[in-house]
Amino acid sequence: MKVLNGIISVLLGLTSLYIMFIKAKSDVEIGVGFGVLLMSIIFMCFMIMEEQKSEIERLRVKLWEMNKIR
Repeated sequence: MKVLNGIISVLLGLTSLYIMFIKAKSDVEIGVGFGVLLMSIIFMCFMIMEEQKSEIERLRVKLWEMNKIR
């Protein structure tokens, strides 16, 4: 899921750059591009949350094993 969120984030980021800097002829189109950029940031946050969740799980298992040894 982390990879999928990363791919979506990159595609939305590139789309927003295209909309804002190449296609935009009015303020509304720049606003749409900015909205797409915000969606890209949201998917990036999902990717970061997934990474943190897996890291916390790894540390939890490591602590559990350390407490078993004692």
